[in-house]
Amino acid sequence: MNREKVIAVFAHPDDETFICGGILARYAALGADVTLVCATLGEMGRRMGVPPIGDRESIGAIRQRELEEAARALNLSRVKRLGYRDKTLEIIPRTELVSRLDAIFEEIEPTVVLTFHPERGGHNDHCAIGEAATEAAERWFQKNASLALYYITFANGEKRQETFRAMQLNHEAHDVSAYLQQKLEAFRAHRTQSGLHRALWGSAKQAKQSLSATEFVWRVSFSPHSKV
Repeated sequence: MNREKVIAVFAHPDDETFICGGILARYAALGADVTLVCATLGEMGRRMGVPPIGDRESIGAIRQRELEEAARALNLSRVKRLGYRDKTLEIIPRTELVSRLDAIFEEIEPTVVLTFHPERGGHNDHCAIGEAATEAAERWFQKNASLALYYITFANGEKRQETFRAMQLNHEAHDVSAYLQQKLEAFRAHRTQSGLHRALWGSAKQAKQSLSATEFVWRVSFSPHSKV
């Protein structure tokens, strides 16, 4: 059986952990090659740690280190950074973003892509990178019709299901209870962002109980001749 090749395309450090860390850890544990693409360093985020461990000048470098630590916790194969400034993705020409992703897709040859919904990502950067990743995935689908494209979500699947029902999307719930230890380690790696969540910093048993054991994605249905 060929090894699954997964590319997760997100906007900020911590997107991969806070939204679908369990799913990524599960892919890795099952032997998949998992590439994380992170478009920015999240340097415009408000959180600096509790107590603060960074400032506006240093937070980008700190969050880069946190991202790398979280990727190790989730056993990801590699991290690719696009190097854009936080909160600017919506003004970067989409053709440029798509071209950058095209090059990565050509290198990795993914069988699975995870990203944000282009309109329902909850943040302008999320939507912009989701739109570019969707277009890049559609282009790659022309070469590999077995490609699976998934949109991730913060919210409980049932809560968001009605929002997505009108589109050709298939809701999937994934049990990630076997990967809560890796997920917890990744959450703690993003300490500038997770420091306010006091439940994460008690005993490991209590901390894991505070994490969701179920994560949700929507599989996108598209044909070689139509737009997603």
